[in-house]
Amino acid sequence: MQKVGVLGDLHSNLSSLEAVLSLLDLEGVERYYCVGDLVGYGARPNEVLDLVQERGIECVAGNHDWALLGKIPAEYFNPYARAALEWTRANISASNLEYLSSLPLQIIESDLTIFHGALPEPEAFHYLQSFPAARSSLAEFTQPVGFCGHTHVPMSFIETEGEEELDWHFSTDWSLEPGQRAVVNVGSPGQPRDENPMAPVAVYSPGIGRVQLLRTPYNIAAEQKLIRKAGLPAILGDRLQHGI
Repeated sequence: MQKVGVLGDLHSNLSSLEAVLSLLDLEGVERYYCVGDLVGYGARPNEVLDLVQERGIECVAGNHDWALLGKIPAEYFNPYARAALEWTRANISASNLEYLSSLPLQIIESDLTIFHGALPEPEAFHYLQSFPAARSSLAEFTQPVGFCGHTHVPMSFIETEGEEELDWHFSTDWSLEPGQRAVVNVGSPGQPRDENPMAPVAVYSPGIGRVQLLRTPYNIAAEQKLIRKAGLPAILGDRLQHGI
């Protein structure tokens, strides 16, 4: 049975990326996707992008990626995020900048779709954290499940055929029943914000509709030290310890 790994916002955090990839290797994952925001906040954008490409992870672009490329203004970012973008712009390689510019806003496969924020306007990077946003997103794809990120908080919205209301939950191991479709936020290994500092990653088994959210510890102290050494705002490292 084939397994699919879906990584959330990576945010230049190499230690967490290495940890979740090791976990996916142990799970026997055969296909890898990322919901975007490969850069921002952290101090190792080139290392993260190099590993993503080396491992053949198929990615969509997130708002931090687009802001770095100048495709959207960075004015609405908070001062810490803007400082990280300016630092990244000064330190990212030309080849990795070119790679980021090649990323689509949505990946559509026969058994899943990947996007960063919400549909139907992926370029607007709306947050998918309400019933209206979940409904509008589900209306835009026909696959059993869509995976997204952006909020850094894992959660799932479930649509059941013939029922008007959506269900939602924070379950970490569940399966789609016949007649159900879902949109799943996979959280962020690069900067968790659900008060759990361990890096999350999703494993999807299309054949049985099973969705698992796995967590793994990683070397937070190493990333904090590199953030401070780079001259990035210390809060970007401090918050990793608390998952906020």
